Amino acid sequence: MNFSNGTMILTFIADARTIHTQRWVEYFAKNKDNEVHLITYDPAPENFIKENPEITEHIIPGKFNNLYLDFWPRHLKIQKLVTKINPDLIHAHFITKYGFHLPSGKKYPTVVSAWGDDILILPPQSRIIHQFTKKILNRVDLIYGVSHDINRHIIEDFRIPEDKIKYLPFGIDTKMFSPSENSGKFDEDHTVIFSNRGFYPVYDMPTLVEGFEKAYKINKNLRLYLKGDGPELPKIKDLVKTKNLSDAVNFLQRTEYSQVPVDLNKADIFVTTAVSDGTPVSLLETMSTETPVIATNIGGVPEWITDGENGILVPPKDPDALSRKILLLAGDKSLRNRLGKKARKTVLERGDWWKLMAEAESDYRTLIDKYNQ
Repeated sequence: MNFSNGTMILTFIADARTIHTQRWVEYFAKNKDNEVHLITYDPAPENFIKENPEITEHIIPGKFNNLYLDFWPRHLKIQKLVTKINPDLIHAHFITKYGFHLPSGKKYPTVVSAWGDDILILPPQSRIIHQFTKKILNRVDLIYGVSHDINRHIIEDFRIPEDKIKYLPFGIDTKMFSPSENSGKFDEDHTVIFSNRGFYPVYDMPTLVEGFEKAYKINKNLRLYLKGDGPELPKIKDLVKTKNLSDAVNFLQRTEYSQVPVDLNKADIFVTTAVSDGTPVSLLETMSTETPVIATNIGGVPEWITDGENGILVPPKDPDALSRKILLLAGDKSLRNRLGKKARKTVLERGDWWKLMAEAESDYRTLIDKYNQ
């Protein structure tokens, strides 16, 4: 430990592939004079580590290539590594995977972040996962939930005291994600509906395709651009072909994160049809670029979108409702502009990443001070 001079030795246990983890650890490594360790069995891209030499990545391989069989061997290795690092604070992201590796006892301050599925989806599916999750939630010093809805479930489903839970959404860089007229458009001659959330069951892409199909039958000037990867990509491509929408739907490969604000500015309307969500970063990113949003009324989404004020809400798994709202926005440019401007104002007031990270840093120092007393 080296906190006496203000420098923090921080250990993060998290999926290093995700942009959420990368941005979080990068903040503490690059912007502050801290020693940062990242323990993971999902390694970061090579370019991220090369660009951030201040971050020490510890990759914990698995022998069986199976999350359950590899858990205990990995867990023992992580505990030994934590003891060797001797950090001032440990923070795990996503409870039902990396949060389970937080050490027992009270030697170090511990923080865990609940992202969404680790509270809303996985614990209800398994009694063992529920019990493990509750054990971790009771053990840690501080719990971050990225939405009020997640925090409510932590309190009600796991009987966790409210005073150890804090609302801290991911937040976004509002300078990086800002309106730009220099990006051009995906298609200057058509109204483009865009989604970049990828092809996973939780994002319910079939509803998006079906909703678009219904709207397209009425307005042939519509186009759908889908970007990302995921296990359901072949299924969605087949669905598009089956519905004879190949001329109206475009699939774009995943690109670098720096391209995201460009894509959002090139779209006319952004749609997310997720069936479960905390505070979706893609939603805040879109709102910050003033691109109008249609989103499912689930999870933490209505904490950010007020229907008809700064975006449009639709019920999940309802392609008919989605098609009506697509047609509404496609036919009213002034409405799109009004919703977009109010959406950015919302994010500037409540979702600025730098302000939120400053809160996290303050929380870290408070916990470390408490343990050092």
